[in-house]
Amino acid sequence: MKRSVKVITTSIKGGVGKTQICATQALYMVEKGIPVKVIDADIQQSLSRHRQRDLEVHPDEWIPYSVDFLNTTDINMVKAGMEMISSLPCCFLIDCPGNISDQALSVIYRAADYAVIPFELNADSVDATVMFAEVFKANFSAKMYFVPNKVSPIYEKRGEVRKAREDAEAALGKLGIVTPDIKMTTHLNGYSTLELLDRDKRRHILDAFHPIVEPIWKVYNR
Repeated sequence: MKRSVKVITTSIKGGVGKTQICATQALYMVEKGIPVKVIDADIQQSLSRHRQRDLEVHPDEWIPYSVDFLNTTDINMVKAGMEMISSLPCCFLIDCPGNISDQALSVIYRAADYAVIPFELNADSVDATVMFAEVFKANFSAKMYFVPNKVSPIYEKRGEVRKAREDAEAALGKLGIVTPDIKMTTHLNGYSTLELLDRDKRRHILDAFHPIVEPIWKVYNR
C-alpha cells in the first residue's frame, strides 16, 4: 500500500542551496515517476515566490508539482497540515529553515521520514552542520542525508577542502549518510520549478540524489 513519505530539506547555515536542492530534487522525483508535492515551510517563502516568478515568465508551462505555503507562525495550522498530508499517498518535500527550537517547525521535524541537509565543504559549514545534526538526531527520528553542495571543481583539490570533506565524512557519517558532492557548475547556477532537468544538470545531481530517492521510489513502485 502506498503511503505518505515526508522529506524535509533544512540547514542551519544560510546560502548552502537548501531551497534549490528541494526544488531540483522534486523535478528529479517527478522524472522517476514518484508522486510529489512541495510544501514551502520557510517564512521567507523563497520557493513559493520562485514558482510565481516562473509562472509569470512561462504562464502556459506544464506544472510538474504543486508548491503550497505552510505558515509556521501558526502552530495549529502546522499540526493540521501535517496530519492531513500524513494521510495522503504522496511524497511531500518540505523546505524548512534550520531552527530546532521553533515549536511549529518541531512538529514538521517529528513527522519527517528523511532530512536532506546541504552544506559546503569548508570548516565553518561542516562544524555548524555537525552541531545542528547532533541536536536533530537527539530529538527527531528522520534519517539524515548530508549533501556537500556548491563544491567548486577549481578549489576542491585544495587542502582545506580535502580536510573539510574528511571531517564531514568522519563526523556526519556517524549521524547519517554523506552523499557524493554536487559540483558548482554553470548548469546549477540557477534553478526552475517548472522546467524538467536537462542532461547536463541531471548528470551533475544524479550521484547525490540517488541514495536519497531510491528508497522512496521503491515505496511507490513495488
